[in-house]
Amino acid sequence: MRGAAGLGHTARTRSWRPAILFDVDGPLGLALAAALSLGYAWWLYGFPMLHGTAPFWWRDNTDITQYIAGFNAFASDAWRWPLLRVNTLNAPEGTLATFLDTIPLYSLVLKVFTQGKGYWNPYGLWIAICFTLQGVGAWWMCREARVRNWAALVALALLLASFPAFTFRISHTSLMSQWLLLFAFAIYLRSSRLGTLATGWWVALVVGAFYINIYLFAMVSAIFAADVLRQLLRAPLSASSVGRALLAPAAAYGLLFATMWATMLPLPPGSGNQEWGFGYYSMNLLAPLHGGIFLSFPHPTAHDGQGEGYNYVGLVVLALAAAVYWLHKRRDPDFWRRHKALLWVLVALSAFALSNRVYLGDIRLFSLKVPEWLSVVTATFRSSGRFFWPVGYAITAFAVLGLARHAGARVAVPVLAGVLLLQHIDLEQHRRHARETVAHAGGNVLDVARWNAFLGTDIKALHYYPPFRCSDTPGQESLLPVMAYAVRQGYPFSTGYIARASKPCGTHENEIARLPAGTAVAFEKKTFPRLDEAQRLMGPGAACADMDIAFLCRRQALHHDKP
Repeated sequence: MRGAAGLGHTARTRSWRPAILFDVDGPLGLALAAALSLGYAWWLYGFPMLHGTAPFWWRDNTDITQYIAGFNAFASDAWRWPLLRVNTLNAPEGTLATFLDTIPLYSLVLKVFTQGKGYWNPYGLWIAICFTLQGVGAWWMCREARVRNWAALVALALLLASFPAFTFRISHTSLMSQWLLLFAFAIYLRSSRLGTLATGWWVALVVGAFYINIYLFAMVSAIFAADVLRQLLRAPLSASSVGRALLAPAAAYGLLFATMWATMLPLPPGSGNQEWGFGYYSMNLLAPLHGGIFLSFPHPTAHDGQGEGYNYVGLVVLALAAAVYWLHKRRDPDFWRRHKALLWVLVALSAFALSNRVYLGDIRLFSLKVPEWLSVVTATFRSSGRFFWPVGYAITAFAVLGLARHAGARVAVPVLAGVLLLQHIDLEQHRRHARETVAHAGGNVLDVARWNAFLGTDIKALHYYPPFRCSDTPGQESLLPVMAYAVRQGYPFSTGYIARASKPCGTHENEIARLPAGTAVAFEKKTFPRLDEAQRLMGPGAACADMDIAFLCRRQALHHDKP
């Protein structure tokens, strides 16, 4: 007994000792993991992409347009209360940077240091930061799991940098912030090592995640819930044990709610709009298996909406995870009991990703009616297919860390090298798709010089009809280019491609009649197909022109010819 106690003390002392410079869990290991991950991004996408200068960023009719225009509208606007308020879009009601997919926490920091810089793109840098933090997440998980194995660190860093559901999201910048999930698993492992909730880390991560992306915030919260539930299951239930376990979520969400009064609340009018799509933007049962060159299915999805559920993990990684599962059964049979709360949460996330309409390929297996009381959740997180991401990351980390822990270096090193090689080969088509996505220049659909010549210098605001959500026309055809133009020119804009925002749809005639001089109006051509109709709505003295993507009118006659 005395010897066993001494051994336990030695292990504890080692686990708490300061990291030495050249240890895997020290600064050198951290630098290596971060460099490998960032280097992979550079190799995959190229420097112009990370620098923010690639043509990919400067199209005016894609999701990227919303992010860059939204950021610049927020960064160029005056400071307001609450802090994330933007008054120059959806004017005069305004909106929040949160609803523009700007990565609010990042945008808030940049606004402090770069206000007045002019129209620019901060998101190439954000992509570089996200890849770097993927590597930091790999290092942190290895450290907290006490896996001091260079091969495991390298393998995990590269597998997480090339994680298919991560690199697939290059067109959705805020969704590239998946390092939040890796940090959540690292904190979960830290709680495991300490035997108690790592409350401070959880509070910081939960609050930060909320101000980066709401989907990732929900996933982080799910992993946090697993850690709290594990603490509740670990000891006999009593008032004191329950109180201790619930202190962390009370602190995290209490602080979050308090910060919202400074950043978001009260919400602007019209911000309660619910989104359609739950059950359509879902994951297919084949998604974890389809996406590589080693195995493919003729009909891997039922419809285009299931692209949101792209969740290929990698056949080689899945095979390694299966082998490690048997290793755990033999060498650590208590593993699943210790982590059953996390397992339950991952199963629940998988079920939510599949949604209420479950498909195997193009075959619908069954569908369920969603209770009305769940509509707030399903409307907020309509793209449910994304919720498998924590499961895919958990499988990958489990496979690498489990092998390193239970197989020994002589086995782990060649096996992990083989896994990296085969995963690299398997993802060839995926990488080609990623490179084709960022290489697509597209060009602009709005002729800035023509619009400037028509509007002149006397225009002070730009309106757009019909408002967002009052037309079936995709925003890429007209609304997004006009929104980006308005932000570039510094015009307050009456609507915008804005999440959770809505305006009345049938009031445009009265609104246009009351517009002051110095106001220009863009009419979407599918809703207003005739130039003379736009002229009639504007009234006498207005000038209108066909600008290809819209009819553009100005309220007062200016002293230059129409184009």
